[in-house]
Amino acid sequence: MLGCPVRAMAEPRSLPSALLSLVLAGLAVTLFGCNTTNLTCNGTNISGLLSAPVPLSLPMPLQLEAPTPPPGIAQPRLIVVNGCPSTVIWMASSETVPGDRNVRILPGERHMYFIPNAGLSSTRFWPKAWCNELGEKCTLGSSGGPGQDCPEHGCAPPVDSKFEASFGAEGVDCARDNRGCDWWDTSAVDGYTLPYKLVVNKTTCPRAKDLDCMGLSTNMCPVAENLGQAGWQNLKVTDPHTGKVVGCYSPCGKLAFSNWGNVAGRNAPQSEIAKPYCCPTPPVSSEECRTGPVIHTEFVNLIHQKCSNVYAYAYDDAVGLQVCQAGTTYEWTLGCPEGPAPPASVVV
Repeated sequence: MLGCPVRAMAEPRSLPSALLSLVLAGLAVTLFGCNTTNLTCNGTNISGLLSAPVPLSLPMPLQLEAPTPPPGIAQPRLIVVNGCPSTVIWMASSETVPGDRNVRILPGERHMYFIPNAGLSSTRFWPKAWCNELGEKCTLGSSGGPGQDCPEHGCAPPVDSKFEASFGAEGVDCARDNRGCDWWDTSAVDGYTLPYKLVVNKTTCPRAKDLDCMGLSTNMCPVAENLGQAGWQNLKVTDPHTGKVVGCYSPCGKLAFSNWGNVAGRNAPQSEIAKPYCCPTPPVSSEECRTGPVIHTEFVNLIHQKCSNVYAYAYDDAVGLQVCQAGTTYEWTLGCPEGPAPPASVVV
């Protein structure tokens, strides 16, 4: 739905008689042209009506989401679609993004992110699933960050499928000034959780490459990846509380994220074990990274085959990073998580 979602109505509250009289008087003037100075309406005295006790309890007004910003301030430049017919998806975003940190999207519906016309740098968006009614305590995607919670057994490793962008300023020619450019990608450098596709508005960005990663699944995640000194590793991310597979580590993620008891993840990216796969600079140059062991991993090959034009490792820039004129609209459709929902008292 494109309209503003409505939050639950507050509990009914009683209005004091005096306050209700003022409300009724205001309505009488507005709707019927009544004269509340001498308490008459079309020649009829209404003093009894305004002073009579009112035993009803009236509900407070509905609380709506913040109104849509006017076109001169912001435009809907990212549209997220829940393409899964069976699961509610919650969208999380970095603290730089205006609005709620957790946005609920029902199956088949969409949410529009309004980006300021002046631009917005360093944004990140990622999906969550199997959450409580607040979009928290999620089995998939509760990887933490400002405005985000973590499950009782700790934050999930941050392997989320994600959309990252620095949005440029509208009205500035990207070809002449990079302040008018959108720089964006859907990185798999850390890993992935949900399949997705992304369609770019070609009117403003005719050279952009759409992305189709709907064929990606956690079932395809390598279970015997050779990571050099770390040996053979299973890259599937398993929730220790439910036992569900909820994502796939990249080679770097497997070696550098220790969340959820990942013993192999106790390495700094600069360590001898992790640096050939994480490629921190320094000490690893872009050329060393692009000719190193990471490019021969099953994970990188999987991303390039099932999710072309997407970052699979740190210096995959020639494939992953795209540039568009500011004002371009991106529609990001997310697919279903793998398997049935985990058993829980509240999952929405």
